Amino acid sequence: MRKIIFIVLAMLSVLTLSACAQQRNEAPVFSGVVANPVIDQGDEYDPLDGVTVLDDRDGDLTDQIEVSGYEPGDNDFPGTYTITLTVTDADGEVATATITLTVNSATNALPPTLNGVVANQVYFIGSGDYDPKAGVTATDPVDGNITSLIEVVGIYLLDTPGVYNITLRVTNNAGIRASATIRLEVKQSDIPLTLTTDPITITLWHAMGEANQALLQKYADSFNLLYPNVTVVIPAGAGNYDTLKSNMINAITAGEMPNMVQAYPDHVAEYLNGKAVLNLNPYIDSTTWGLNGDDALDDIIGSYLEENSQYDAEGTYYSLPFNKSTEVMIYNKTVFDLLELDEPETWQDVIAAAPALKTYGDNLAEQKVRAANVGMSEQDLAPLIAAAKALIVPASYDSTGNAFITFTRQFGGAYTGINFETFQGQYLWVDNANTISAMNFLKTNNDIITLPEFWDQQYASTPFVNQQTFVTIGSSAGIRYNVPPIDPTTEEPVFEIGVGPVPYNADQPDNKAVIQQGTNISLMKTGTDQEQLASWLFLKHIISIENTIDWAMNTGYLPVRISAYESTTYQNFLNNPSANQLYISMAANAAYRQSGYMFYDPAFIGSSRARVQVGLALERIMLGDGDITAALLEAYNEANLGGS
Repeated sequence: MRKIIFIVLAMLSVLTLSACAQQRNEAPVFSGVVANPVIDQGDEYDPLDGVTVLDDRDGDLTDQIEVSGYEPGDNDFPGTYTITLTVTDADGEVATATITLTVNSATNALPPTLNGVVANQVYFIGSGDYDPKAGVTATDPVDGNITSLIEVVGIYLLDTPGVYNITLRVTNNAGIRASATIRLEVKQSDIPLTLTTDPITITLWHAMGEANQALLQKYADSFNLLYPNVTVVIPAGAGNYDTLKSNMINAITAGEMPNMVQAYPDHVAEYLNGKAVLNLNPYIDSTTWGLNGDDALDDIIGSYLEENSQYDAEGTYYSLPFNKSTEVMIYNKTVFDLLELDEPETWQDVIAAAPALKTYGDNLAEQKVRAANVGMSEQDLAPLIAAAKALIVPASYDSTGNAFITFTRQFGGAYTGINFETFQGQYLWVDNANTISAMNFLKTNNDIITLPEFWDQQYASTPFVNQQTFVTIGSSAGIRYNVPPIDPTTEEPVFEIGVGPVPYNADQPDNKAVIQQGTNISLMKTGTDQEQLASWLFLKHIISIENTIDWAMNTGYLPVRISAYESTTYQNFLNNPSANQLYISMAANAAYRQSGYMFYDPAFIGSSRARVQVGLALERIMLGDGDITAALLEAYNEANLGGS
């Protein structure tokens, strides 16, 4: 009964957060915008011709439209002009429309091109220098690199809050122009310039076990040496990430949140729906407290930064990476060497090795049965041997959800997407020919590649250690669970393991893909500005170069900083590990070899439900009735029941 009540409360909490989202003011709506007009040099042009704007609360706002990126007289200069129309309603909701105007040249000469322009930018007062041309280049078909000719048109004040429209313009030697508009929002930072000396207590919620919690406490203790007035409370882990998410949703609803939380991206998306997550950009950009010098933002691995800034069109950071991992292939190196098999690179390699692995496994299973039943008749042994052999499958994949997503990617299929205008999730796997092809591959080869559920297990590590399977795909952070026990007679492991990159589809080598895993840390909108600053400083502390190296070497997770990978300490760990570090080092080396193929899927409300449903679909396809069409459709319908 208590479990039912808890589930009902959690569902009510989610509905409460969703209701909050539905009450938001809608942005004004543009009508009549011609997105890609083309005129001849000298033709009259007005970007506002026929354009209107209506707002759900304020009515007609047409007369309040601001135009940037175009000035009267530009129609006399051939080239491309990126024009932005902007209007803001009384509640501060902003709507924009973009027009790409082409002014044809009388000579048909091609215009120059502006590259690297970020259309929407935010600057926090006091956060250092700002240059609208930073990262922007200009090239011309005739003149080549003309970046030095870029002009900045427009006034912006870095010490005065407001929205400024800036135009970048470049003109080639033939007098042909290109332009682009930047909408710069200058904000007053709420971050204190100093940290108080009064006592501060902050809390971090997580879902880790005792060993990793002890490491977190170690970093809390070293942080306290830097800031003696700050106490970091790290309670026992929630047990698993689903429980942690439920606890957080309840805490958001009750207004009793921790200062910091460990979270997957889809969890952050749900917390954002409740307007509970702190924007990290002011902290990152702060001259006093930001990520600069040795802790620079661009020292964090690029794909991790992308994952943590995916939540809106502006690329706002609502989390930063913490315990990152990926999947790797763990295989029985002793058996592979004995059978003279190479480390598999592709799934086709695994399939080619399968007959030899199956024969070896069957023989080993029979030996074990006979050794455990000495004196039993052949008649009685026969069914036991047959049952043991039936449990031998050459390869396995730990996570059903990850297997579905990874194979879909490797076969060029579709899983989920996101509508970046509405930021609503999209479920794309139904009726996708390449996704179906990936599922057919797994169904056809389900006697060679299976799932842990085949053995009634949650993970394949136990069957792997028992030598019922010889290749398994699992988390790089879980390598220790695949290490076999020590043989008391030899005082050596029962067998030696090898670790390599996840195999790919040999038929589509350009679609190599390995999933980017692990959680991030978010700061919550709770506590005083001093507590929020202290929380930021602790987040910055635990992802510092020194601590991300220490964390990686002790847990099997991966460093989040480039400089950490390149450090002497971590390179020694990769190349000359101690006996205690050997297996973690092997997993880290394999992860590093495939780092160029890591991917993540967009996070939105419902994305975690999608992962669960496609995992169930794959289980049905590989271990159930095998009806691919029905399984994919059922997963789609069930995912949509949870909303997106």
